[in-house]
Amino acid sequence: MKSNFIKEVNIINQKKNKITDFIGYEREAAIHDLISENFLRVKKNKFYSPLIMNLSLDNGMLEINIVDEKDQVLNINKSISGLKKIIQNYHLACSNYYDQIKNGSTENLQEVENLRRKIHNKGAEDLDFILKNDLEMDLNTSRRLFTLLYSLFI
Repeated sequence: MKSNFIKEVNIINQKKNKITDFIGYEREAAIHDLISENFLRVKKNKFYSPLIMNLSLDNGMLEINIVDEKDQVLNINKSISGLKKIIQNYHLACSNYYDQIKNGSTENLQEVENLRRKIHNKGAEDLDFILKNDLEMDLNTSRRLFTLLYSLFI
């Protein structure tokens, strides 16, 4: 029986700003991929999969609410001040990548994609470090959560 996994992700957008089509696509793809394949273990108490995760960002605080199948709740609130620069760098790398695709410029596309991926991995590692006392996750889960954080921040 599969354990330590998320079955549902809900984004609570506090800003009420309309997100761009690109950000919307990134968010939906991350949610789909996260639900399809993930590993997430709550370190405190015994939580029972499947898990429901609610994510929001309010005044620089990442708020994660996890509910397990027995209705146990874990609320995690972490400052993302240490991630702001990497989120901004990731946004610039994504914008550059998609501008090149949109304009049909393939000259440096692989180089730009490699840089975007490197920044994405660093952001995922930094997010994992921030959450390490509360959650254990694999790299792909962390990458997808970083994408969702990015979609809330931008």
